[in-house]
Amino acid sequence: MVPEKRLSARALLVRSTLFLFIVLIAPRARTQTYRVIYAFTGQNKLSAGSTIALDSLGNFYGASNNSVRTCSAGACGAIYKISPTGTETTLYEFAGSPDGEYPNGVMVDGTGTLYGTTYYGGTSTFQYCNNYGCGVLFRLTGSGQETVLHSFNAPPGDGILPQAGVILGSNGALYGTTTNGGTGSVGTSGDGTIYRFANGKETVLYNFTDGVDGGLPSSSLLLRGGSLYGTANFGGTGPCFTTFGGGCGTVFRLDKTGESTLYEFQGGADGGFPAASLIADSAGNLYGTTVLGGDLNCEIGGPPAGCGVVFKLTRSGQETVLHTFTGSTDGAWPSNALVMDPAGNLYGTAYYGGDLQCNYGLGCGTVFKIDASGQFSVIHTFKGKEGAFPRALIAVGEKLYGVTDGGGPGGLFLTGVIYELTP
Repeated sequence: MVPEKRLSARALLVRSTLFLFIVLIAPRARTQTYRVIYAFTGQNKLSAGSTIALDSLGNFYGASNNSVRTCSAGACGAIYKISPTGTETTLYEFAGSPDGEYPNGVMVDGTGTLYGTTYYGGTSTFQYCNNYGCGVLFRLTGSGQETVLHSFNAPPGDGILPQAGVILGSNGALYGTTTNGGTGSVGTSGDGTIYRFANGKETVLYNFTDGVDGGLPSSSLLLRGGSLYGTANFGGTGPCFTTFGGGCGTVFRLDKTGESTLYEFQGGADGGFPAASLIADSAGNLYGTTVLGGDLNCEIGGPPAGCGVVFKLTRSGQETVLHTFTGSTDGAWPSNALVMDPAGNLYGTAYYGGDLQCNYGLGCGTVFKIDASGQFSVIHTFKGKEGAFPRALIAVGEKLYGVTDGGGPGGLFLTGVIYELTP
């Protein structure tokens, strides 16, 4: 018979202390949580849209492409507000002309004033805009009073069809892009512009040519150190013209010396067709996504091929692909801007991929993380009922807030949700 081993008093103390330590820290262990803050049901015709803004009081704002009121191109669209307690308020419904139609998103300043653009509406009768109007830049008070700051007119003197929102400079000026207009050469519609609005006047700062500089920008700008940075969907010298007309897109900078192209996508492993705005780290490196390119064996919806990449671009224009999407559990088509936390971790959304049982094998999207060491991981997979097809993200402290194009109780392809994710 083996004699029972007895623990010394010291060993017992160590074991007891270790047990107590585990008990004390266990409640503090962090788990990933996903919570729907507000689910659009379609009862008031509103949808979540593709962008989200948050004010200092915890109110969310977004732009719905749907609305009760209808315009010449369909639903006029509306701006909504969701309170911290989950109460939805329709702040403003557009009417087409002269106030705007089909809003692209909003931003909120420190006073609670909203700024944004609409793709159609306004006072222009330029034929290329299908007589729907060529879009407006607007301001909206917290009480829902709208002011049209600028009604986009017609090239070559102005840009038309702004497809992205605006950013606010430290001097109070607003900066943005238009997808068409300017002095470019896509028919008579132009290849897009960069504009500035200040002191009651809009000024075109740059006209794209769809050449090396890029063409048809559809994302917001990044203002850093007195320079504007952005992406253009097309243009550059990449070979994408063989399938989709006009290059694979560019990353550009605009400063006092003019416009310069920082990178031209080739549509292969490096990515192609950047559709989202950029972010920067403290060293001045840029980070972004492309919708296509990367893994050319991955196709969703036909050519051009690829399911997109996440990239890093140094100040000297050297690109590094941080992740190539496969269209499987990792996601596909990252079409929105990244966010970065103080530790240097990147977060973003992929519109498709994830759970391939959702959306007829294409997936309903993912939220992903790339840590400071470059490790990629999926931190949430959408399955439809709690949201589908994620779009914009914002980071507040240790939490992420986002919006989906669809999913929720309103159905897979309508309405959408606003959610909170703690990675």
